[in-house]
Amino acid sequence: MTLLNQAQQLLQQTPYTLQTCREFAKLEQQAKGQEANQIADLLPALIAGLDQQTHMQAFDEGLV
Repeated sequence: MTLLNQAQQLLQQTPYTLQTCREFAKLEQQAKGQEANQIADLLPALIAGLDQQTHMQAFDEGLV
């Protein structure tokens, strides 16, 4: 399974948690080239699905 597929599957698991953000960031860091860009393109979907508190925590950790 590609890193992009893993990121897409991760986004299907709701609600999003801080752990979701950490796993997404890890996948994004591992990816290279076009795959990294494609994963980065999914970030707005992750952010949109976060509740305010989780978003603030993820921001504080530099995840979003």
